[in-house]
Amino acid sequence: MSRRLLVLLVLAVVAAGVAGFGFSHANYTTSSQTDVTASADHVHNWLDLYSQSTDPAGLLAYATQRVQTGVGPLVATGADETLSLTMGGIRGNNTSYTFNRSFTIQTPAAFPVATVTQATITATYVADSATGKQPLRDVRFNVVGSTRGSNPVTLARNTKYQANVRMRATGTGWVVGRVYRPHIIITVTYTGGPTGYYVYDIPLAVTITTW
Repeated sequence: MSRRLLVLLVLAVVAAGVAGFGFSHANYTTSSQTDVTASADHVHNWLDLYSQSTDPAGLLAYATQRVQTGVGPLVATGADETLSLTMGGIRGNNTSYTFNRSFTIQTPAAFPVATVTQATITATYVADSATGKQPLRDVRFNVVGSTRGSNPVTLARNTKYQANVRMRATGTGWVVGRVYRPHIIITVTYTGGPTGYYVYDIPLAVTITTW
């Protein structure tokens, strides 16, 4: 083998080694970047949902279910992600039923982002998935002790409102004895923050009755 050919072979081996080292270093860098994890914020750090049994202030007079006789059980149970609503019975004849203080909402003493001083709370509604029927008329928020209210509302820190829920079975096709299961979606937004990220999904049950 000529000396010139031997030199060329040595240079090729060295070049391949350098290229291989560079490629491995790039892979290592990418791998270390994927190992970095971030903890996600939770909606209950921005807004709490309470039923009477979970209200830390001991507030009473939450809404009760509509029953044929006597006083029904409370509409709401649980808190935050476990909150659920059972309204009792309503007639399928376009009559409105109001359940004032079905549950309460409360902002924290300080929001997770220190520069944020207020958040907007919005309620939207999802129909019963099995039938497409929507017995929810509306959900409105107001100061504790008040009726009706607004939707959406913008709340400062450490503010408590009650949610007043109205039900109405409009139109035809409602089946007596059937339980309908719509959902209330509570969304929290603030200026400069993400849209549609901080969300509660509240399941609701209501039965069509003749009384």
